[in-house]
Amino acid sequence: MSAHFSKVDPSAMIIWLAPLTLFAARLLWQRMPGLGTCALFWGIAAASLLLGSSIGLSLLLLGAGIGCNAAVTLANGGFMPVSAHWRSRGPARSLWVQRQSGQRLLFLADNFGNRFIRFSVGDVFLAIGIVMSFFGF
Repeated sequence: MSAHFSKVDPSAMIIWLAPLTLFAARLLWQRMPGLGTCALFWGIAAASLLLGSSIGLSLLLLGAGIGCNAAVTLANGGFMPVSAHWRSRGPARSLWVQRQSGQRLLFLADNFGNRFIRFSVGDVFLAIGIVMSFFGF
């Protein structure tokens, strides 16, 4: 008897492989915040977006969100500055750090929200892009 192996569709592999790889990179960045793990995460996010999507408004919004968040975190050594109402004690144990005057691209940082949740311009682009992709845009 011979086993029959069907040819695996590469796009079907991307559908499963991209989110798993992205999730693993995010966990790595969260556990070991820094420039290297940040660049790895954003590189995988951009590649996943470009390889797995057709061009449309949702792709542009997702790309803008990835671009904004990647720019601010990469410019700040792999950390996302967070504005008022959020306090960190001691050394950074997370990829989120208190906003300070010497940091770069602060207009893209987590500047909005309340004391429980903070978000950035990039997060808004990502959220709108995700919602629009569910509706087929």
